[in-house]
Amino acid sequence: MHKRVLGLGAALLSLSVVLPASHAFAQAATLGGPAPGGVTIDVAAATAPRTLGKPDAPVVIEEFASLSCPHCAHFEETMLPRLKAEFIDAGQVLFVFHDTPTNRVGYMAHLATRCLPAARYNDARSLLFSTQAQWLGAKDPETGLKDMMAMVGLPGPAYDACTSSRPLQDYVAKSSQEATEQNIEKTPTVIIRKGGKEVARIAGPDSYDSLAAALVKAGAKPPAKKPPVN
Repeated sequence: MHKRVLGLGAALLSLSVVLPASHAFAQAATLGGPAPGGVTIDVAAATAPRTLGKPDAPVVIEEFASLSCPHCAHFEETMLPRLKAEFIDAGQVLFVFHDTPTNRVGYMAHLATRCLPAARYNDARSLLFSTQAQWLGAKDPETGLKDMMAMVGLPGPAYDACTSSRPLQDYVAKSSQEATEQNIEKTPTVIIRKGGKEVARIAGPDSYDSLAAALVKAGAKPPAKKPPVN
């Protein structure tokens, strides 16, 4: 698990000073208008919820994760596919992603992925997790990240506009602050909710069977058992 620093949200808010946006750009971005360089950011779309599954699913999983967290990458690669196949695609679970960066380059990654169309968000997220060692291990991780984002359809000018957008900076920092307020100390952490109420919390889930059992206990139908192979 990746240990979070309590109060990180407030620290990230201060990064908006390190990554300034001009008043004209901030205003244009807020209105969804063109930013310098001809880049247009639809802030409403960029800050809309990122989810997997049916909105009316009986059980909700909220995942608090950082794109630069190796334990989050492990969860994404080893547990999420099975969770999707057995619960999410079956309409039993709505999976909600929360931006919870734990360092500066992770913060930049969350800003950048938010600028992609919602339909491309999950693929970009998966790519960043699967290539995490590559871009984080680059001589300059932020350049490595920028190059990787270009591969998923966010070219350099758009990347620069997104990571300089004051509204997006504020949104991601606020998301991280809300995680702190919910006592999220490690990434990944998943909160299972039923009817809006928290019924279980798992910090650093490392057993799919335990997670699945918690979902069934919360009210999700268990996956159908496959017939034995003769």
